[in-house]
Amino acid sequence: MKNFPVIDRRAFIAGLIALGVMVLTFVGAFAWVQHRMLHLHDEELRSTLVGELELRRQFDRTSGRAKLIDGLAWRSSIVDETRYLVLIDADGRPAVGDPAMLPVGSVQQFLERGWFRVSDATGPDIFVVGVTLDDGAKLLMSYRDPVRRDMARTLGRTAVLGILLILAIGIASGLILNHYALTQIRHIAHTARRIQRGQMTARAPVSQRVDAMGALALTLNEMLDQNEALVTGLRTITESLAHDLRTPMMRIRRSIDSARSAASDPERQAHLDEAEAGITRSMQVFNALVDLARAEAGLAHESMEVLDLGTLTTDLAELFEPLAEERGQKLERRVRPVMVTGHRQILSQAVGNLLENAIKYSPVGAVLSVSVETTEDGTPEIVVQDRGPGIPVNAREQAVRPFVRLEGASSEFGSGLGLAIAAAVARLHRGQLVLENADPGLRVRLRFGHA
Repeated sequence: MKNFPVIDRRAFIAGLIALGVMVLTFVGAFAWVQHRMLHLHDEELRSTLVGELELRRQFDRTSGRAKLIDGLAWRSSIVDETRYLVLIDADGRPAVGDPAMLPVGSVQQFLERGWFRVSDATGPDIFVVGVTLDDGAKLLMSYRDPVRRDMARTLGRTAVLGILLILAIGIASGLILNHYALTQIRHIAHTARRIQRGQMTARAPVSQRVDAMGALALTLNEMLDQNEALVTGLRTITESLAHDLRTPMMRIRRSIDSARSAASDPERQAHLDEAEAGITRSMQVFNALVDLARAEAGLAHESMEVLDLGTLTTDLAELFEPLAEERGQKLERRVRPVMVTGHRQILSQAVGNLLENAIKYSPVGAVLSVSVETTEDGTPEIVVQDRGPGIPVNAREQAVRPFVRLEGASSEFGSGLGLAIAAAVARLHRGQLVLENADPGLRVRLRFGHA
């Protein structure tokens, strides 16, 4: 895709910060572990060396100084590059060994600290420990430790390898996540561009395992499905409106032309009345389209209120009872108080359309019914039942579309928007319009969803 970034800069900076924090945390933790390990090594070594000198002090107490000096001399004669023993008598004179072979100031540091460690840049670290014998003589030992520096060096190499491994894993993970995220964003952007070019069926691909980006793509696709449905519905309504109004408009025009050329006033008035009736029917279609558009767009949510379906249905039944009586029909009602959140005006329009359809399509003398019920799971619904020809099962989905008239239906009965408006109103209230066979007739359930 043209001019699309390879790396998201803000995500890259955030990744660097996170990686830096991880490295610093690792370095701090590793430094503490290294310090503790070297400290434990020093303590263990000090304990070992002091324990060896304590044994010699006990030997001095039990066997005497002469035997101690002989033992130290024999020990010093053995080639040992790691240990060096020095015995200094109470007067400060060396009895065994050369104090100059010890690190500078060893006696003074021993008196002050008991033991100490000297780091030698050219060789291993030197530990100096000592004990004071019973007569005040001082027995000192230096120990050249080759292990400590190797341990520190090994730990240091391990730390460097650990840091490099963290950096490698962090960078690789960041690049993989960046590639994945940008790939998903590219798909979404590509989908948006296809829709801009008029391909309304374009959708963002969704992986089988839905993650955050997959959830975003799903939400986007749901929004696109809704938009496509609205645009398709608008296109269908527009095309159907143009088709259905063409004939009435032509009739109105012919009536007006006939009125202009009429030979007498009664004839002229008859043509004008005919034109007026056509205009009235056209206005009804436009008003119904406005109601349908409001319901389909869902713009009425802000105007919803808590209302009683029983009261609303009773008022509408009383309004349509005179129309049913004119056809010798009886409109029965079975209502009870059921509270829902809905849009009173649009809901009244939908129920009114259902009652009007029931009266129009039922034969003279039929018994119609309207009721307010609740299903087993407590879902409220308004049920209108007629005694007309009904709607076949395979035609019910088509019957709720705008401007659709089933086979055998006359245009005198309306514009084909009654059930479409009712279905849109049901969707607006998170419900559905259910068509059932009343045997004979049609039973329509305007079912409400849960808020």
